[in-house]
Amino acid sequence: MEETEKTYTAWGLDGGVHEVQGLKPMLTPEGQVELLKAKGVTFERCSEDQAIDALSRQGTFMHLVSCRRLFQKHAEGRDRGLYVKLDFADLLALNGLDARIRRAFLFAAQDVERFAKTAVITRISEDPAEDGYGIVADFMESQQGRYRGYIERDLSLRMSAEVEGDIYSGRIIAHYSEAMPVWAFLEVVTFGTLLAFYLFCSERWEDAAMREEHYILKGVKSVRNCCSHGSCILNGMDKSYESDYALSSLVYDWLNSNGIPNSKTRRAKLKNRRVQQLLETLVMFDRLGGAGLSATTEDALSSLKASLHEVCEEYGDQNGFVSYLRFLADLIDKTI
Repeated sequence: MEETEKTYTAWGLDGGVHEVQGLKPMLTPEGQVELLKAKGVTFERCSEDQAIDALSRQGTFMHLVSCRRLFQKHAEGRDRGLYVKLDFADLLALNGLDARIRRAFLFAAQDVERFAKTAVITRISEDPAEDGYGIVADFMESQQGRYRGYIERDLSLRMSAEVEGDIYSGRIIAHYSEAMPVWAFLEVVTFGTLLAFYLFCSERWEDAAMREEHYILKGVKSVRNCCSHGSCILNGMDKSYESDYALSSLVYDWLNSNGIPNSKTRRAKLKNRRVQQLLETLVMFDRLGGAGLSATTEDALSSLKASLHEVCEEYGDQNGFVSYLRFLADLIDKTI
């Protein structure tokens, strides 16, 4: 792409609004196709017109072509730096697979959130030392003032008649605004507040396993947010997303009990933070009885597993991302 000396008025996290030169120019869909051609992407199984239509209506350039980084480039010769046998049809296919991953794991993450709330409420209802109200009061008093204020402002705004409010949960909040019981509180707070409440309960009941589940649920929350916002997952299935994050012992117990040995492959794949979080979602889905409670999620995961195997067969072992997909398919198989 040609360099430009045009001066842009831009905004950035570091400098706010400022003047800057040397930025990439914004491209039309036609220009985006030309850019891809210059990088070695072919348009044989997907025509240029079809690609332009996809880039105009189906998804943004950044989204549709995000998986290009998973494909090899020529290391030398006249084609050095160009993609090896990458057609735009491959990018559309992987974009479709990414959507199926998000759909299945959104179902799973939402189920985990709902099952976790239900498990906590049931445990409180069966504990003669709890009445359902005091535990909410104690939780709110235990939080730092800034976070407690955030929860209170969020709930107040959502029930307020002076603003648009929350037409889905606002009436529940208003009905219990003077004395909030746990069954209403957990129904209307965010996933983040559920996590804080989960940690509070684990300490209140001195439950080490529940405390570990709280940290696993943080990964589930990240997956839920990613899937809800339509962020890409598949484009991170490579070594560049390796992490030093230490998984919970409960996760390793799940792997061992499901016959996934501590092999070189397992160790390699579990260095990838995206794989870790998808695994954490499956572990909590399984721990909370998901496969026996949610036929919709089970069907979505089963369909995804079949799609993953199809892609693995199509692209073969010469593409590094295939091994990640195969590992993910094996994890799903142990869940359903």
